[in-house]
Amino acid sequence: MIETITTDHFLDHGLAVQQLSGSGHRSGMDAIMLAATAPSQLAGQAADLGAGAGVVGMAIAHRCTGCRIDLIEIDAELVELSARSLKLEQNHHFSDRVRCLCTDITNSSEPLTSAGRKPGSYAAIFANPPYNDGSHQPSPDEKRALAHQSSDVDVWVKTAAAMAAHHGLLALIVRPVNLLDYVGQIQKSFGNVIIKPLHSHQHKPATRLLIGSIKGSRSPLQLLSPLVLHRDDGSFTDEAEDILRGRRTIDLFA
Repeated sequence: MIETITTDHFLDHGLAVQQLSGSGHRSGMDAIMLAATAPSQLAGQAADLGAGAGVVGMAIAHRCTGCRIDLIEIDAELVELSARSLKLEQNHHFSDRVRCLCTDITNSSEPLTSAGRKPGSYAAIFANPPYNDGSHQPSPDEKRALAHQSSDVDVWVKTAAAMAAHHGLLALIVRPVNLLDYVGQIQKSFGNVIIKPLHSHQHKPATRLLIGSIKGSRSPLQLLSPLVLHRDDGSFTDEAEDILRGRRTIDLFA
């Protein structure tokens, strides 16, 4: 099958990202919500783990002018697509602060080796980890199924912990079904846990969770006020609209 490439615009046309339209994951609202957790004053080196086409990292670079971003992705085709996006005229204002790296995070040292950086050298790590959708067939052995799920969580959090500096930030966007796995692993290998639920509509269960942590912090778990994305008529709430257009951030680490 011949893949079609689309050029998608984000943050009120503040940046453009090329993505595959025929298959694979396409970044959208989740990516922008995750990127919005980056404090505007964020400086130094940051990483977008499992970057895909690079929407999260590029959105952070667009807004946080003192930040440099490594887009870390295992799929060489997506890495090449990210590199092409950086050459678009719309992205010239941050392209010299973003690198595209093809590497596997399952060995926590590989991203560091690929980037030529030492452990504990990143000011912030952002990730939208993969999840098992309804088509996934878990092992009939409950312990094996749980171990496989937990090991996936372990990989993402342990790699982030190896990369992050002391007091470095971690921000993830995950599905509620995976909350307990992430909370336990983050508390064990990273730091405190901050949770902000995202609801598609008011009075409906959360569909996504933003999870933050500060490496080395042992503060009690914090549950922040939820963000509701849509009104009853399907339009975006004012807060969600402002975030999607880049006029507002999400104070996950306030």
